[in-house]
Amino acid sequence: MNDMKLWIRVFLICLMMTHQNLYAVQVERLYEAEVIAQSGSPEDRVLAIRQALQRVLLRILAGDDILQDDMVKAVLANASDYVSEYQYSLAEAEHQNARLLRVLFNESLIINTFRSTIKGLWNEIRPRTLVWLVVEDKNGAHFFDPDKMPEVEWALKKASRQKKIPVLMPMQDLTEKRVLSISDVLSAYSEHLLEVSVRYEVVSTLAGKIVRQGKCWKAEWTLYFDAKIQQWRSPCSSVADVTLSGFQGVYDRLSTVYAAKPDRSSIDSIILKVSGIKRVKEVVRVRDYLEKLPMIKTATWLATEGGYNLYRIFFQGDKSDLKNTLSVGRMLKADGLSKQNVKEIYYRFLNN
Repeated sequence: MNDMKLWIRVFLICLMMTHQNLYAVQVERLYEAEVIAQSGSPEDRVLAIRQALQRVLLRILAGDDILQDDMVKAVLANASDYVSEYQYSLAEAEHQNARLLRVLFNESLIINTFRSTIKGLWNEIRPRTLVWLVVEDKNGAHFFDPDKMPEVEWALKKASRQKKIPVLMPMQDLTEKRVLSISDVLSAYSEHLLEVSVRYEVVSTLAGKIVRQGKCWKAEWTLYFDAKIQQWRSPCSSVADVTLSGFQGVYDRLSTVYAAKPDRSSIDSIILKVSGIKRVKEVVRVRDYLEKLPMIKTATWLATEGGYNLYRIFFQGDKSDLKNTLSVGRMLKADGLSKQNVKEIYYRFLNN
């Protein structure tokens, strides 16, 4: 067992070192949500908009007890002030007058509101999470098969969409089937599971088992991330709820690392030196990427010097958080030359 724990520790440390090259994507509609309005009345619309904004805040803010934060309460109390546009459509619901309400919120206004709070902000550039899932029903335990388990597939897609956690499902090809068993997925110390997961080049792996018990489902989850293993359970509920509980656990952990954590005390500046840029459009692309990151106030291109393009960045928060944030989108990779100079950091442009 000691050898197994040592192997797992080495594996997770190696996995953590791939943060600079992690497989990240830009999630869509981060500031948009769909909810049910019980009618088309102004009163029900206000309630639905508040519910939609709450859903958005719970997938961009990091921290404990988010809904108990005074700033969050104030924003939710005036949710309509943050709406850019909304649209009704027909919805299948028990109430005959119910409508599906799609609400798009003002991204800039929300970001500016929360920049100066203690809550971290997680932007739309997010790493994919590899999900290994076992489903158990009256016929026994099986690897998740979307063709045979549409109810579970729907729940996975809904949870991924609600928490904006990009998902990568394993191929389950002959190579994996020869190496992996169901017990490998369910064990928190599975050498085989971790070994196979390396091929997907992800930084987080979620292993889960959901079990149908009569009219409800329960689940057990294990997350491998940041050189740590975390486990939790989801009590008996709907398949949608227990799946969302799994993705909530992923969000809670990943957001502590990747969300920018503003510091209300000061705004600092640093020179970012980027190598590997060969075209003007790449200069602009890097600048636009930088200005999308929530902890960065401004990013200005300065000059070309010694094979580097220089950008002055004004940011709010800790320098270590800035370094994590810069690398998450697979556009920039730290080259390790910045250790000797606290006012300059060196990165290489990845032309993906």
